[in-house]
Amino acid sequence: MTAFTYTHSPSLAPLTIQSPQTLSATSNPPIDYLMTSVMVLRQPHSHSQNKPQKPQILLLRRHPQDSYPLKWEPPGGSIDPSDTTVLSAAARELHEETNLSNPHFHTWVAMAREVNTEDAAKMKNWGVLPEEELARDVEVKIDEGGNVVRVTTFWETKDVWGKMNFVATVDEGARVEIDPEEHVEWGWFTEEEVRRGRAAVLPCENGNGVGKGERVLEFTSRAVWGSCLEAFRVGRELGVIV
Repeated sequence: MTAFTYTHSPSLAPLTIQSPQTLSATSNPPIDYLMTSVMVLRQPHSHSQNKPQKPQILLLRRHPQDSYPLKWEPPGGSIDPSDTTVLSAAARELHEETNLSNPHFHTWVAMAREVNTEDAAKMKNWGVLPEEELARDVEVKIDEGGNVVRVTTFWETKDVWGKMNFVATVDEGARVEIDPEEHVEWGWFTEEEVRRGRAAVLPCENGNGVGKGERVLEFTSRAVWGSCLEAFRVGRELGVIV
């Protein structure tokens, strides 16, 4: 089995020794299926003005033949039995879906506690409707010192699913390459674009060109959307972005 390397902040050290199965069992309610999601942030710089531009998050668009067709989401997926920790699973999923290697995990992130209800109301085409998902954050103890992480739980197919979201950065200049069988597009998007569910143009790094006017971003769920927004807030709080 390939070992996917990563680095992490000291606050995440307990997650390097605790198995995903332990996390699932100690959650309340217990989690039937545990997933990870990686909120990769970056701070582009303007070469002409030598100052930082608006921070961005990496999002992928799902394949039209997959579940939640053509919806947007950050890299991530289900934890496999071979994954020894949640962090190793996150590093594996990131590499498999984007070809990005050796991420640095800064912290975990929950859903945004405060979001503009008008913005949420405009986001009508979720992959799963909020009233069906019943998403909420639960605290899970990760060590004897009383430290906890928040795991976003939701209902699907009559099971409790849990998702651990991590804020991460990768080497500057690292190139994204998606698996065309899983995702059809990718892009870097600003906080305002995520909040509004609208992007002025499709970022051109993926070679698909640049469109005109506003582009609609439909997310797999409101919980995913809220976690992306929270990633920006936490990233600024930690100094990962400005």
